[in-house]
Amino acid sequence: MPPDHEPAHLPRDLPVPIDDGACLHLRHAPLPPIALPATGGGTVMLSDLSRAVLFFYPRTGIPGRPLPPGPGGESWDSIPGARGCTPQSCGFRDHYSDFRRLGLDVYGISTNTTDHQREFAHRADLPYTLLSDSRMELTRALSLPTFEFPVEPWSPSTLLRRMAWYIAPDWSGAPRIIRVWYPVFPPDTCASEVLGWAAARATIRIRRAASGDADFVRGTFVREWHGSHLWSRGVRYDLDQLTALVATLDGEPVGLLTYSVLPGGYQCEVVSLNALAPSRGVGAALLDEAVHAARASGCHRIFLTTSNDNLHAIAFYQRQGWRLCAVHRGSIDQARRWNSVVPHIAPNGIPIRDELELELPLDA
Repeated sequence: MPPDHEPAHLPRDLPVPIDDGACLHLRHAPLPPIALPATGGGTVMLSDLSRAVLFFYPRTGIPGRPLPPGPGGESWDSIPGARGCTPQSCGFRDHYSDFRRLGLDVYGISTNTTDHQREFAHRADLPYTLLSDSRMELTRALSLPTFEFPVEPWSPSTLLRRMAWYIAPDWSGAPRIIRVWYPVFPPDTCASEVLGWAAARATIRIRRAASGDADFVRGTFVREWHGSHLWSRGVRYDLDQLTALVATLDGEPVGLLTYSVLPGGYQCEVVSLNALAPSRGVGAALLDEAVHAARASGCHRIFLTTSNDNLHAIAFYQRQGWRLCAVHRGSIDQARRWNSVVPHIAPNGIPIRDELELELPLDA
């Protein structure tokens, strides 16, 4: 059989998809109460899921049956991100036991019919369940990214773009999208990438600071903030009096976050965040826990500020789904009058003058 007609074959010259921002709205979104037909029979209610990985794909091919050209004469392989559904699905098959050891369920989702999915699941010997969104319920409910291509007459011509989600319960036990991979390329490495992230996240433990954490907490304040007082938007905070979350790896503290629910109870401020184990996901895990705590307190908004020179933090927060919402001009100049240790110039040469405020609405 020619390789072009073999779905398991992945050509090397496929066009690379770009991130068009079509998934920015999904992070922290709750899973809707939609029941999707499953290859094992019956349905799976998405809002009943707990910890899981969901991966999405356009359409699994059938050996020896190439697709006809699209409406503009384009071939399937010429569409960035279209080809590779079988290698992606088989990657999750091969790593399925690893995901289960982490306590994660795995589901594949497409707009293919259940009959189409069932034939593929049998042929590829998949140990996990495929879910059909052929009625486009989930696609429309969460405005998922799609493209059009005519496939089988009995299947929708609207196909899902390739992505993956990590799902975990929030403070109320309802599943939310914690992490999104989009676009996915190459498709055959999707499972290993998601697994690597999930395995690293599983090693991080977050808990409220206790009396036994006093030395770590105070040491972090002194080392990172030159003491236990911090100014944000002209407001002085005593870090010792704030609620603190401690992150640990292998039992050792590696991160600290403090937050305050403001008067009125409708908004929460993350006052300080320090991740002491770079590139391990500690900061993201602490932020997610702060979001859960803010929701549990009934807040409708969580926000934080960072100095205008802190380009790394500004980028990091936006990658976590937070949005810039305000500039507090001269606020650090004002704080410097109260705390003379605040430098005037950052090591990157940027004058330190203002605070940038980022927020995450919690109404969803």
